[in-house]
Amino acid sequence: MAIQLQKGSGINLTKDHGLDDVEIEVTFDIDPTHPVKAHEMDVNACAFAITHKDGKAVAPRDEAFVFYNNRDYGNGALTHDVDGGSVGDDKMYLHFSKLEQSPDGIDEVSCIVEIYEGLARGHHFGQFSHCTAHIVNPATKEVIAEFKLAEEDSNATAVQMGSFVKEDGHWHFKAIGAGYQKGLADFLHVYGLVESGPE
Repeated sequence: MAIQLQKGSGINLTKDHGLDDVEIEVTFDIDPTHPVKAHEMDVNACAFAITHKDGKAVAPRDEAFVFYNNRDYGNGALTHDVDGGSVGDDKMYLHFSKLEQSPDGIDEVSCIVEIYEGLARGHHFGQFSHCTAHIVNPATKEVIAEFKLAEEDSNATAVQMGSFVKEDGHWHFKAIGAGYQKGLADFLHVYGLVESGPE
């Protein structure tokens, strides 16, 4: 049975589960009580491969931002599924040993879930019946852990679901669940890639 993660909790993926690579699948469903149709709303999963300089988390170059228009970083270290987002889900893949081989010194991968043009269209996560991140063993398709958005994130248009962090030689997933009324451009600014602007 999958571990049900709560905000602030985590799981050691390499030591306790022997994983060198993981699949991240984000699934979602529209709440039928809200006046928005499924084809009018889409959720995008994206990730920033980051390093820490002077105590600040930064993406070292543009390619370290992986999303539907940039599907690969580090020769397969972090990839976005080409079919993601078309059937109520979105997928990404992390390969820990390849991340460690990166000359950029990557020690964290921050995972963001964002409603496409949510700010402009007035959409928010309160219009979903659920939005869930699944940590999957890609070899067996076993779901290792799950993390669901909380009701307190209902007004958000983007949520930092969690981060894969290297600590003490092991890779962990830490559930964060921090909601924002932001678009992707704002997160690019946060991680030092470009100035923020309209979504």
